[in-house]
Amino acid sequence: MKLPVNVKYTRPLISIQDMINFIDKGEKFLRCTESVMSDVEQLEYFQGIILSPDYQREYRSKVGEESSIIESIILNIPIPEIFLVKTNNNEMQLRHVMDGQHRLTAIYRFIKDKYALSDLELLKDNEKYKNKKFSQLDKETKFKILGSHLSVLEFETFDDDEMEIELFKRYNRNTKPLEKHEMSMATYYSNASVYITRFLNDVVDNATKKIEYSQYWKIYNITADRKNKQRNHQELCIIMNVLLNGLTIQAKDGVEIADKFLSDQATLYRIGKEKNIDKIKEKFLAFNQFMLRLSQDVEYPFSTAVFKGDDNRSTKFHTGVSIILAAIYYYFDIDLESKYLHGNIKRILQNSPVGDDTYNASSTNMKNIIKYFCKINKVFDEKYEALTLKKDVTLPRISQTDNVDK
Repeated sequence: MKLPVNVKYTRPLISIQDMINFIDKGEKFLRCTESVMSDVEQLEYFQGIILSPDYQREYRSKVGEESSIIESIILNIPIPEIFLVKTNNNEMQLRHVMDGQHRLTAIYRFIKDKYALSDLELLKDNEKYKNKKFSQLDKETKFKILGSHLSVLEFETFDDDEMEIELFKRYNRNTKPLEKHEMSMATYYSNASVYITRFLNDVVDNATKKIEYSQYWKIYNITADRKNKQRNHQELCIIMNVLLNGLTIQAKDGVEIADKFLSDQATLYRIGKEKNIDKIKEKFLAFNQFMLRLSQDVEYPFSTAVFKGDDNRSTKFHTGVSIILAAIYYYFDIDLESKYLHGNIKRILQNSPVGDDTYNASSTNMKNIIKYFCKINKVFDEKYEALTLKKDVTLPRISQTDNVDK
């Protein structure tokens, strides 16, 4: 990719107190449930910093490592620059972290009293700081920390998401390489991406409080490890892509499907035309009702158990199964009250690549799914008791001469 000659950026100094306030705005924004905001409400999030969306790498710092950053601030030892990127679609200006998430998180967590200083090196014998949380420090030290300034490299909004990906790679070359979908989630920003993050946060926060969220927690197999590694986020991107567009042959695997969704939404957001967010929410909420109904018959409806029966060897979430179920929702009207629903779903899954024991290619290859549906097993020509083919959708097409990719 050819980078432009002029990458626009500024180098402001931001006090830690202001940085904490900006991060508070970002955290509040990620948990906001309003799809349309007034100008006054948008001002509440102005210049907010999105510190911990699901696209960032799992936070693994130990308390000793976090304490070292606070010790440096107390001793006026400079810490590395924080890289922020403005996200602006002419409606609301936020910033997300390109580099420095661990440093900012360590500072934010300490100010919020999440840990006490430990394993200090230069201040290890000073009782004024040892094993102290922020609230336990004297006033002078609190003022010292909050009044300290962080060096920030703040990029203006990029015209091309590929530019941000390239810069992200350059600034992270000395760290553990990111997988392709992690790179996409670290750079493609949109209302849809934020909505997915909010959904996952809501499920985690309310799984023990509300039965519906506890059901989602199980259905989507949302665990701390899978969420922190962006697996859940990627899986929802794949589902939403199919819910919006049906089956297309432009994507060869799940990573490409998720990447295409993130890229398309980010492009619309950047030019102020991401008007389909309400449609995405509507389809996803309705799809969830379908999943809740299916979960009455199968504990994990996205697993292969939905068509193979109970099997302890089954993964709780199979991406290939999720694509088929999203496609069923896209192409068929579904009678959720029908006693034949599970049987019809099972039949379609058995006629897909995931149901063919001889199939050994990717179960998320769109072209192969279409071939099974339209050429090999002609799924759309069958009659189903609980499913009716929608009249307003265009069925996928494939050449009769194409073969299944092995």
